[in-house]
Amino acid sequence: MTIFIQGMRRSGTTILYDALLEDPELKCFYEPFRENTETPGGGSGARESDPFAETRALREAYAAEHYPALAIEEFNWGGPRRPELEVGPQLPEQCTGLLQHLLDRPEDVMIKFTRAYDKLEALAAAAPEAVLVHVVRDPRAVAASMMMGRGSRRAEQYQDPTTFFEERTKRKLWSSRQISARLLRRPEYAHIRRPANFMRILLVWRHTFESTYLEGRRLFGDRYVVLRNEELRADPIGALGRVYRAAGRSTPKAVARWAQGAIKPPEVPYAANDPRWTEAFARLGLRDSLEWAGYPVLADAAAAARSPSRFTGLVGRARARMARAAE
Repeated sequence: MTIFIQGMRRSGTTILYDALLEDPELKCFYEPFRENTETPGGGSGARESDPFAETRALREAYAAEHYPALAIEEFNWGGPRRPELEVGPQLPEQCTGLLQHLLDRPEDVMIKFTRAYDKLEALAAAAPEAVLVHVVRDPRAVAASMMMGRGSRRAEQYQDPTTFFEERTKRKLWSSRQISARLLRRPEYAHIRRPANFMRILLVWRHTFESTYLEGRRLFGDRYVVLRNEELRADPIGALGRVYRAAGRSTPKAVARWAQGAIKPPEVPYAANDPRWTEAFARLGLRDSLEWAGYPVLADAAAAARSPSRFTGLVGRARARMARAAE
């Protein structure tokens, strides 16, 4: 059995990875195409150890044996070295070779990615019977997480939502600035000029979601699972059960026990009812993606904002539902 996890940065891929680490039958690998640095706690902070340590050691050994003349940085296929490499299906032979190397072992394997949303052809070719778990999170929460970070300093700067929604300072935004710059060259975004930082993140959210959703269903069929961050937080046992059912197994007790104790409950997104979210969803064409991802209230609001004269009533109802959901 092989399980691939793919999700946009700050969506909750690491906390799912952390839970599956408790499965004694799974050999787990973390972000094989990331930068060659230490990251204690990973993206979730739920563990003190460096989730990349073993994968890094295996990657370095593989590189030394098969690509001795190649800088180890060339295995970082995407951000932060060159985020634009993530866009498009291209994956060089050192990366496809490393992927196969990690899969070629007697144990069942799980590999977690944030950079593979456009590379699913390569994943499916390497493991045709794999399960693909697509982790997705409310785009408002993703944008706020990327812009505020883990500390309180930036959160204090955004006490006035206008500061948040109008910020255009040059920040990496977890590689979203460079990825969005690449996407903004596409004709469907010709109407977008000098987008605010939160809109850049939403643009990447749309691309990473749609690419994984459309290709995931095509390539993996009923072994493709959309797992919302909010679902995992609200019902860890039920969410993990969906993953294991797709893999033809029952959830190990150790996995369920760890998840119940470590996964935090859902949170209300920053400035959840601010109409600037809805306006941005409409401008960026997120309605279908929001519907497919399981956020029908946000999808309704995006549709209403796109045609305000026709959907005035729908706007009011959508905002009322958003307000109730935030209570």
